[in-house]
Amino acid sequence: MDFKKAVEPLIDIRRTLKFSATSIAGLGLETVILMVLVEFLNSPLMAAKIFGAEASIALMFVLNNRFTYTGGAEKVLTRFLKSNAVRAGGILISVIVLKAGVAYGLWYPVANIAGVCVGFVFNYGMETAYTWKEHRTK
Repeated sequence: MDFKKAVEPLIDIRRTLKFSATSIAGLGLETVILMVLVEFLNSPLMAAKIFGAEASIALMFVLNNRFTYTGGAEKVLTRFLKSNAVRAGGILISVIVLKAGVAYGLWYPVANIAGVCVGFVFNYGMETAYTWKEHRTK
């Protein structure tokens, strides 16, 4: 496989900015859900994290499908399942950072945001290379 051809989609500035914008929307939703569940409903932190992350993944998928990669209506369920599988890795990364941050005294929303930011790099690379590869713009 040609290295330049493989890396080219990952360094597309417009796509990176669009992916970043959808990620910020997802992070906002996840943070609100996380805080509501923990602060008002006394949910365990990790359960709230997973619930918020899944809601965020669904929102980001819809936005990426329409805005970032213009995926269209065909194979939507397949792409959604691929996206969930890919983002499971990002969730694992963010959970590790969240737990470490809390253990070192960071306020949990800040630790969660840090974890999501670290997972962002993994998510962008894998989403572009795997989930949305058939929708790359020429």
